[in-house]
Amino acid sequence: GNGAAEVVLPWLVLERTGSAGAAGLLAAATAVPLLVASLFSGTLVDTIGRRRSSVGSDGLSAASVAAIPILDRLVGLHLGALILLAVIGAAFDPTGITARETILPEAAARAGWSLDRVNGVHEAMWGGAYLIGPGLGGLLIAWVGAIDALWVTAVGFWQSTREGFA
Repeated sequence: GNGAAEVVLPWLVLERTGSAGAAGLLAAATAVPLLVASLFSGTLVDTIGRRRSSVGSDGLSAASVAAIPILDRLVGLHLGALILLAVIGAAFDPTGITARETILPEAAARAGWSLDRVNGVHEAMWGGAYLIGPGLGGLLIAWVGAIDALWVTAVGFWQSTREGFA
């Protein structure tokens, strides 16, 4: 979801405003909550739990991404609202990432795998997702348009929450 959103959201801004500066502003604005939330994500995971943090952060990311096409269809979407929703979505990412990282030792024990092996598989999948995600985002823009590509991104986040309940 994040890999696709990194392409789709700036493209949507560029499409709507025609301004590369506005697209850059959105990208810069989403970096700030990543930095700030990273300072508190470990404490939050410890406080509310690993699974709840992981599922909650993906659910909130799904909601913030889905809100973009919903608001666009209901009232129209201006740059400020789009940036605000993108910032809200980005704010949840560090907590979800931290929570998933802390689940790895338990996953290794349950699978009977070494922690090295589980971490290697996790990092390979993470890296693969970040290679595939932006390309998928670009294909979706070409296929269904930027605003509708966000539905696929939201479903990706939502699917992660379903996996967390399994």
